[in-house]
Amino acid sequence: MKYMKLGTKPDTFYTEDATRSVLTDVPPDLVIQINNTKYLLHKFPLLLKCGQLQRLWSEPDEDGLPAPITLNDFPGGEAAFELCCKFCYGITISLSANNFVQAIAAATYLRMTESVASGNLIAKLEGFFNSCILYGWKDSIVTLQNAAHVVWHDEQRIIQPCLDSVVQKILTHPSKVTWSYTYTRPGFRRKQHHSSPKDWWTEDVSDLDLDLFRAVIYAVRPQRSFIQLL
Repeated sequence: MKYMKLGTKPDTFYTEDATRSVLTDVPPDLVIQINNTKYLLHKFPLLLKCGQLQRLWSEPDEDGLPAPITLNDFPGGEAAFELCCKFCYGITISLSANNFVQAIAAATYLRMTESVASGNLIAKLEGFFNSCILYGWKDSIVTLQNAAHVVWHDEQRIIQPCLDSVVQKILTHPSKVTWSYTYTRPGFRRKQHHSSPKDWWTEDVSDLDLDLFRAVIYAVRPQRSFIQLL
């Protein structure tokens, strides 16, 4: 599975009294509420890279306290939000198919686009998606599995290319399969085979959400006469 690391600073997020903060000498001036977690953060650098936070931010009240921003139904939850925050702070984050969908959904919600800041998170995630995830078998499968559990408005932008990638690999002749795959059926020993078995892909595909599983089967069946549905 492919990984991408961004940022160089150590992780300084910490929790105190159900509040997440960043260890720094600069007092927080941005309060964000996601579900039951409150974040005490900083306008700089978050507002520089998050168009949505720019839109929602308002001037402090008469006491100088920042008005809290509540983000309801945030895609990917607190973990995805923190990935985006850490990117803004330059804190090291590791991205893979395991958290890619959550990260792209959160970054899209926060409008972390190139029009807001050059080299922003969405562009980096899209580059990773196109150059790494779509080229890997398990990366595409895991991304599809995660996409079935993250609700956001633009999921088809990720789901359809992954489906196309999976179908393309399934249609490859078994003798030319070079990527790793899951095949644990009794009696099979990879060394005894000169090529992958014809049904090498079925175990991984069967783990997909039912609608995605059907989409793969319907796309493959007309082109592979030997396929038999279980």
